[in-house]
Amino acid sequence: MKFTKTLLLLNLFFLQSYLIRFSIGNYPTNLQEILIGLTAVIFVIEIIKNKRLLQTIKNIWQHKIILSLIGLTAFSIILISTGIVTISPPLAENLDLIRHLKFLFFAIILGFIFLETFQTKKQRSSALFIAGLGAIIFGIFSVFYNLSGHNITHDFRLLGPLDAAVYLAFYLTPFFLFFSIKFIKSPRKKSYLIFAIILALLILATRSMGAIGGGFLVLIIYLVKSRDFLKSKTSKIALAIITLLVVGGIFYTKILPTFQTEYSSLDERGEIWKTAVHLLKEPKNALFGVGFGQFESQYIANVDEVLGQKPLDYFVIQPHNIFLLFTFHYGILGLIFLGFLIFQTIKKIAKSETPNFALFIILYFFIHGIIDTPFFKNDLLILLIIFLEIALISTPKPNPSTLHTDSPQS
Repeated sequence: MKFTKTLLLLNLFFLQSYLIRFSIGNYPTNLQEILIGLTAVIFVIEIIKNKRLLQTIKNIWQHKIILSLIGLTAFSIILISTGIVTISPPLAENLDLIRHLKFLFFAIILGFIFLETFQTKKQRSSALFIAGLGAIIFGIFSVFYNLSGHNITHDFRLLGPLDAAVYLAFYLTPFFLFFSIKFIKSPRKKSYLIFAIILALLILATRSMGAIGGGFLVLIIYLVKSRDFLKSKTSKIALAIITLLVVGGIFYTKILPTFQTEYSSLDERGEIWKTAVHLLKEPKNALFGVGFGQFESQYIANVDEVLGQKPLDYFVIQPHNIFLLFTFHYGILGLIFLGFLIFQTIKKIAKSETPNFALFIILYFFIHGIIDTPFFKNDLLILLIIFLEIALISTPKPNPSTLHTDSPQS
C-alpha cells in the first residue's frame, strides 16, 4: 500500500488544493478532486494486488459515520425525487445539490481510504501530523498572500486565498488542538509546542472569535480532564489571565460592535437564525428538512419577507448553526443523528481516563458549530468524517500480515 499511502499523505498535506480550480473539457474540477480520484484508483489496484478486496468490502460496514451520512443523504434525495420535499430548480438541474453531493462524495472516498490504509492509532496519528504540517504551511502562505496586498478585508483579518477568515480558522484549529494535546502528553517533544504556538498565532490573526473561544474552551476541558497539568500555581494563574484575554477579546470584537455599529457578524447571524426559525415553522421543513444543500435558495426566497427589509447578505450557503444545518439537510433524522454524535462524544470524554485526541477535536467542531458551519465543503468535510470515525468508531483490527508493510515508517 506504499503508493496509496504516499498519495494519501499528499492529499492531507495539500488539503487546500481545492482552491486550484480548472476544467477538464466541460467538467469543472480542482486539484483536490484529481488527487482523490488518483488515490482511489491506486487504492483499488493495491488492495486487489494484496488480496484484500473482499476484506475491504466487508470493512465498509464498520464505518458507521460514513454509512449514516450516505443513508441520510440518499433519503433526502428520495424525498426530493418523490416531491415530498420541493426544490427549485428541479433535481437534475440543481447546482447547489450537485455541488454538495460532489463535496460529500469526495470526502467520503478520501475518509474511507484513510481509515482503511492507516488502521492503527500510531499510523493515523502520524498521517494527521503530516496534515498538521500542511495546515501550518498554508497558514504561513496565507500571511504572505495577505501582506502582498491580496484579499485584505476591511478589518485586516487573515484569510489568505480563502473567501472568509473563519474558514481558515476552522481549518487550522483542529491541528492546533492536535499539537497542543500531543505536547501536553509528551512535554519533552518541544516541536509539538512550537507547532501549536505557530497555529495559535495564525488563528489569532484570523480574529475568528468562534475558533479562538472554541479552541481555548476545548483545551481547558482537556487540561481539567488530564488534571496533572493544572497542579502548579503558575499554570492556574496563566490560565486565568488567558481566559480573561479571550473573554475580553470576544466581547470587544463581536459583542460590542453589535451595539455600536450598523453591522457585525452577530447582526448577520441574527438575520440568518430569524429566517431559519421562520422556515422551521413549516412542519414539513422541520420533519424532512428543505433538501440536501438547499438552505441558500430557501434563505434567498424568504429573507426579505421575514425581515421586512434587505438582509446584510443574500448569499448564505449554511445556516451558521450545526443543529439548524443538520435539520435543514436531513430533517428530524439529521437532528437525531447529530444529537447521538454529541452524546457519544461527551460520554466518551467523561468516562475515559485518557480520551482519544480526536474526541476533543470533534468537540471543537460541535462548539464552534453553534455559530459557524462550513462543514459541507471539501476539505472541512474530509476532516469532520475522519475525526468522527477515529473518535467514535472502534478502530478496525488490521490484518496481521499487513501491519509491518502498512506502517507509516515503512
